[in-house]
Amino acid sequence: MSKQVAVRSAQKTRILSPDVARGLALLGIAMANVSTAWITAPSTATARSIGGIVHDSIFEKIYAVIATMFIHVRGLPMFSTLLGYGVGMIVYSLWRRQYPDTSARGVLLRRYGFLALFGIIHMIFLFWGDIMFFYGVAGMTFALLMTLKDKALWWIAGVMAVVYALFGIGLGVILPLVVDFSADQSTAILGGATSSYWGYLGVGLLSVPLQIGAVPVEMLMLMPVMIVGYIAARHRVLSRVDEFRKPLWIATWVFIAIAVLVGIPWGLAEIGVFSSQTATVFSGLNQAIGALTGPGIVAAVALLVQPLQRKINEGNAALPLPVKMIAALGARSMSGYVGQSILFLIFAQTFTLGIGQGGGILAGAGVAICVWLVTLLAAYGLEVAGKRGPFEAVHRYMAYGKKGLQDPYVPKQLPSSYQQIPGTEPLGKASDKYSQGD
Repeated sequence: MSKQVAVRSAQKTRILSPDVARGLALLGIAMANVSTAWITAPSTATARSIGGIVHDSIFEKIYAVIATMFIHVRGLPMFSTLLGYGVGMIVYSLWRRQYPDTSARGVLLRRYGFLALFGIIHMIFLFWGDIMFFYGVAGMTFALLMTLKDKALWWIAGVMAVVYALFGIGLGVILPLVVDFSADQSTAILGGATSSYWGYLGVGLLSVPLQIGAVPVEMLMLMPVMIVGYIAARHRVLSRVDEFRKPLWIATWVFIAIAVLVGIPWGLAEIGVFSSQTATVFSGLNQAIGALTGPGIVAAVALLVQPLQRKINEGNAALPLPVKMIAALGARSMSGYVGQSILFLIFAQTFTLGIGQGGGILAGAGVAICVWLVTLLAAYGLEVAGKRGPFEAVHRYMAYGKKGLQDPYVPKQLPSSYQQIPGTEPLGKASDKYSQGD
């Protein structure tokens, strides 16, 4: 993609699929986190690692299989893919504004450095399982990777994915076949183990060094799909869906294959069809390769909303209300994510209202859906009012200052070495550009 192409006028219509995907990812994250962090499964329940089956009902069992297919290690890699895409859009915007590489790196370091800081604050005071800190570290890492060619980025992503998969399979699949893990060995729910906010605050403080220590493993797990998202943004895949239908469908089928071949056996084992050791093995396999579903879920959303995107591009913005609401939440994903933590803390903790505690997997899912709906309504209210999310507004101010980014960057004259964005090829007559990356 030539530098001359990059400095032409940006696409005037917002791309729908990233916002819809982020809005849906927040639902998946809420439904996954509620069973692993917010609501403790009773000690007598089966399938404790996914929320707990307490009534042995057919509805609990059906939902348990759905959860293992579509919820656990699905929303996080989906969101991670979108973060990589977002970084790519920001870099594209900076190059379009004629920012030299050094200045562009500085913007990324400031933006994602503040995100990491927000993550630490969120981790301590609201949710010990925060992901924003890691996303901030990952975003700053892209300041080092942003000028690499596509081929180099693919190699980095591939090696990291293989290393993590081998590590995960060895630890979560092969080891349980050698060592008896038949007993329920669910991880202790840190948040549910506290009886007061002061105890909860202590857990948050303890989580900071633990999360810092976990960064290398999280990098191996999630950086590959972030890189895939970054490369996709370089080639504006989500605004050129019709041109990239084949790779988008390939990614979608990877997601479907993992959901079916890993998620279904895991779910059936959790509800007692197979042994508990089988549940441990497939849970480990899901943890090892589940992150690969991220690009596929994003691709599936892009393919599904493409007819609506065509309407937007043609000037017909009469979208269905649910789609508008989900997109509004996706455009305010940071506020939606932090809002989830505030609501869960108020409604679900044992030292607050304790709603859903002891109710098992369906009660937890019900609480998660209600929390997500509240954030959905709030985001749509902000959309109607023409306001950014509050945390997005603060983050933007801290990262870019009161005046925002320069457009174009001063000095205006670029050195001859900036004639082409590194790692990409000229795209000829393609004319759709991003305007939302900044």
